[in-house]
Amino acid sequence: MTTVRNRLVELLPLPYAVGGDSVLGQLLNAFAVELEAYAEDLDRLRRTHWVELVYRLEDLDRLAAVLGTTRLSWEDLPTFRTRLLALAAARLAGAVGPNEIRGFVFGYLSRAQDALRATYVLGLGRYDATTAFQPDARVPAFRPLALVENPLRERHSQALRDRGGRVPYLLRWEEHNRGLVETFARITITGLPQGRTAVPVLANLTTGDLIGYRGVLRVGQRLHIDAADATPPDNARATLDGTRDVTDRLFSLRGFRLGEVFGRDQLDPVPRLARMARGANAWIFLSIGLYDVRGLDHVFFAIADAELREGTFDGTRFDHALFPSGPVAAVDLRWTEQEPASFQVRVPWQVVVEESGPPRYRELAEALRTGVVELHAAGVRAEVVFDPFTESQPQRVSVQLPWVVIPPERGPSGVDRDLALGARFGESAFASTRFE
Repeated sequence: MTTVRNRLVELLPLPYAVGGDSVLGQLLNAFAVELEAYAEDLDRLRRTHWVELVYRLEDLDRLAAVLGTTRLSWEDLPTFRTRLLALAAARLAGAVGPNEIRGFVFGYLSRAQDALRATYVLGLGRYDATTAFQPDARVPAFRPLALVENPLRERHSQALRDRGGRVPYLLRWEEHNRGLVETFARITITGLPQGRTAVPVLANLTTGDLIGYRGVLRVGQRLHIDAADATPPDNARATLDGTRDVTDRLFSLRGFRLGEVFGRDQLDPVPRLARMARGANAWIFLSIGLYDVRGLDHVFFAIADAELREGTFDGTRFDHALFPSGPVAAVDLRWTEQEPASFQVRVPWQVVVEESGPPRYRELAEALRTGVVELHAAGVRAEVVFDPFTESQPQRVSVQLPWVVIPPERGPSGVDRDLALGARFGESAFASTRFE
């Protein structure tokens, strides 16, 4: 067996190395004992202070405390070591930048696949921390990792949802666009009974944008106003119950002001979605009477001014209030925000291959989320999204009433006059004719 003394003796000239009981040999024995003790201490230090050599969980827990992290309940020695190594590399590189986040995600997934002998992202081993986040033209089927800064978030009007979507004429409410840029509102209007949903109009008083529908929605009929598949992005498209295109009935206006009448020549040539400026946006629901639209008793033939409200006791002014009309439509308002101070890590999770035993991919996903949350900068929202394999077949349920509803004809009550004829001598009867 090769010892420290033997290695030292091999360094001496031959005459000094022959005698094992020489004074020099005894001196080397003393040094060898000290060096072997030092080597044992160094090995013990490595096995307790080097992450890659630690063999006890309690020692690894102490090293993790230096990085300010703790072991998850399910993590064993190999999986915790994997996460700690990736986390330490990201911390040493700065921890809060996009490159550090990418490096951690790639490093942790790569080491986890090796430690668990599993496959979580197909083809990940062929790439590095940079190319794994980019599409590969040579392998079109490869789904790369993604780091999306300022992701898009779908928002809905909570003010309308709190009312169940049921809105009366002149309802005013406020929405907030907390995104980085201006966006566009998408609207769904559902008809209520008795033809009350006639010529529904929504106006954003902050931007001066108005959009309306030239028609009457039957009970349960849904009007969807969304972006058209064309440029510019604010071109509007309307469908009834998701099937029938009624864009030709839409009308929109830029520069709308309460109390100011507008004409047909002021309308946009192509209907456009209402904009939502950054910050607060004041909205109002109107119902405007239009020629040749059967909305009698459910529309108003004047543009409301800024003071007009639904009458409430001790809350509105005389001559500037209307009797409450009740709900006239069900409205849902939604928009897409580009969220500031946030990022999203997307991991393709289509195929998961693991060896026999309990599945670990759920725990791995939890650990990845924990690591990303620990790395991002203060005040920044971080999110990890796993994209599973999905296949969808979109469908929409629509209901049509099986009977025909004919609008009622209205006329004066009572009898106005009987049938009367002009008098002609020898032909007309007395008391049923009149002289002309």
